[in-house]
Amino acid sequence: MDKKGERQMIKERVYKWYGILLIGALVLTSLVCFAHTAEDPDISSLVAGQNISVGEVFIWNDDENLYVKYQTYNPWCMTETHLYAGKDLPPAPISPGHFPYKYPEDEQDVNSFDEYTYIISLSELDVQPGKWIYILAHAVVRNIDTGAEETAWKEGTPIERQGSGWAMYNTYQIQKRPWIKVNISETELIWDIFKPGKYMSLGPVLRITSNVAVVILYGAGGQDTALGPAIRTGSLLSKRTSNWGTSDDEIRLWATCLWGAPSSPHAGDPELVPPPDQISNNPEDLFEYWINFVHLDGYQMKLSESEGLKKGIAFSCYNMINVNPSNSEGNYFEQFIITIFIEL
Repeated sequence: MDKKGERQMIKERVYKWYGILLIGALVLTSLVCFAHTAEDPDISSLVAGQNISVGEVFIWNDDENLYVKYQTYNPWCMTETHLYAGKDLPPAPISPGHFPYKYPEDEQDVNSFDEYTYIISLSELDVQPGKWIYILAHAVVRNIDTGAEETAWKEGTPIERQGSGWAMYNTYQIQKRPWIKVNISETELIWDIFKPGKYMSLGPVLRITSNVAVVILYGAGGQDTALGPAIRTGSLLSKRTSNWGTSDDEIRLWATCLWGAPSSPHAGDPELVPPPDQISNNPEDLFEYWINFVHLDGYQMKLSESEGLKKGIAFSCYNMINVNPSNSEGNYFEQFIITIFIEL
């Protein structure tokens, strides 16, 4: 055989073993947050003289503070506001002047205003998310056109106790505002294989930060988003092989994970990865063994609420493939979807 024929035979042999595998797709889904916010607060009327709506009171909270905002509308303005917020109703007789929060601080300052917001630390109130508090919002209002002055309360439930006048209270549940942040190092993994055998590589490094529990869904258990073998999508040779449409058109994938991101998103310590012979069909073993992608489809992994999750938890996803020594030439493609959502 001449040199040209020998080079051609080697070239065809190499091509026969050649495979390209592309992996990657991330879908992030976060549930709608129903907590009251500055954009969507709890709202009640500010009622003067027992039957005149002169404005509104807005209440919301974040992870650190309670916010109570007073607002009056023309021709009404405020000259004083008094606020009570606590785990119990204040004792009778109800005296707004003795409420713990007031504006203006100096009672001699009688300048009018039409808006004011109290910002109260939740730690000062000694309350946690999910707990209920009582709120009594009182104001002295003035009609700019007539000069009439009235007492006003945030509309709510009348306090039916002697010495309470027509004071009203509201109950408000301190709400947790769930949030989640997700970062992925890459969404595509390309294998360039020129020789049959088993290969391992670091895939996406996922970092999740959240103040509530998080669920990670691998695949979806459906045909369109299933996790399975990589399927041959094309050939590098001009002639199709006779085995297309059989199991030879598939390359199996395995996955395993390690807590903590490596020093570089594109490099890991192979010695930390379980040996290829440690393969399990149980998705719960994802951080100890290699799991066939087929068995990960529809698996939900829960990250419980914790201080560690609030600061950020990272884990590295490793992949392993096995390229057969014959009839595996071609381009292979596998897309997988990971859905990450908060658990309310």
